[in-house]
Amino acid sequence: MKLFQWYYSPLLVLGAWWLPTIEANAETDVETNAVSVACRAGMNTAAGSTGNVNIGSKITPANAHNASLTVTLIYSCTNLGSTAGTVSVCLGADGGSYNPTNISPRYMSINGPGTNPRLAFTMTQNNILWGTRNGSGSEYNSGARPIAAGSTITGQTSIKFSLVSDPSNVNATPGVYTSNFLDTGNTTLRYEDNDLAHPTGDCTTGIQIPVRFPFTVQATVIPSCSVTSASDVNLGSHSASKKSITGNNPSAINVTCTKGTPYTIGLMPSNKRVDGAGVMSGTGGNTDKIAYQLRSTTGIAGQIWGNTATSTTLGNGVLGKINGVNQSYPVYVTVPSADFKPDDYSDKVTIQLNY
Repeated sequence: MKLFQWYYSPLLVLGAWWLPTIEANAETDVETNAVSVACRAGMNTAAGSTGNVNIGSKITPANAHNASLTVTLIYSCTNLGSTAGTVSVCLGADGGSYNPTNISPRYMSINGPGTNPRLAFTMTQNNILWGTRNGSGSEYNSGARPIAAGSTITGQTSIKFSLVSDPSNVNATPGVYTSNFLDTGNTTLRYEDNDLAHPTGDCTTGIQIPVRFPFTVQATVIPSCSVTSASDVNLGSHSASKKSITGNNPSAINVTCTKGTPYTIGLMPSNKRVDGAGVMSGTGGNTDKIAYQLRSTTGIAGQIWGNTATSTTLGNGVLGKINGVNQSYPVYVTVPSADFKPDDYSDKVTIQLNY
């Protein structure tokens, strides 16, 4: 059982109150010159290996719109020839296994391509949407780089993976969300080599490697609840002769939980009474105490709201709504009598979430 506590005060004024392995698989570029280059790449892993990008293992409604992770996309090229030359490398990715044509945003899901629930995310390079040459976004281009005969060069760029503001993210249920970027089509690895007399840096006529740089993007949504705000119940000002005083705040407690997460809410006065029966204290040296009762429904005999609820039993608490958006809960307070010394009376109440 996880507990989340927040405090508010009843007041009485008197009163009460988240590219395939550029496995540039030794693809030999046969040309009239003796420059023969092979390239490979890897996302968040060594060039030539399958990568994994875990945007987050604790995604909740609080970070489902902005959790992010920046990783390194690495490439390496080896000149297998006997002549020095240049090589340029271009790397790109489409929308992934969920929907290859959709990159703004891209999606991860629990149950596979095109299914719900899902999480929306973006992949950017230098704050620009990272995509493919023939699709949307911009691919990475290394520009022409010198490469000596028999040598290997390496390079890299940073790719930022970010969850974004999207209704599907707020309403995501607990689970592991994934999208696969396969080396058979979701990623692109082109390289172009030439001798030193004919350098090129645009990869436009370069080789598209059949085995590229596969990777998986994932994020894990966990059950979570939090009190987003709490406000006082002000019972107003009353004369000493006033009996059966009632008051309420229709949005005293506001709670946000991961969609589908069951929870209960308990309230406990500062005297630790689990039946919700508390006392308000005055100011200064005033020793008078005003008894009050917390309730979940209106009226002088409304349903008592205490703190015997757990994550599996309701007790005298309130059952939470589980649709994933911010929920408001009213709190009602009753006071039998105001026959006490004139003063401002208040008490602190603990809000306990059980989930």
